[in-house]
Amino acid sequence: MNPGDQPARLRADLGALLQEQDPHRPLDSLEVVVVQSYLNRHGVGAAAPAEDRPRTIEGWVTWAVRHSRDS
Repeated sequence: MNPGDQPARLRADLGALLQEQDPHRPLDSLEVVVVQSYLNRHGVGAAAPAEDRPRTIEGWVTWAVRHSRDS
């Protein structure tokens, strides 16, 4: 399964992983590392320059959808 193919599931998985109910809350740097690790383990390379990284769960969901379709 590619996480970018199922945005609702990815949103739920990331929310559970980070124990976060608000997908629009800005993530701290450790949370971003956790999200990147999750996406890398699931086949969506999440390496991006710091200034280009999404800053919320919702942003990462959008990023994963866009990048999974580009591959």
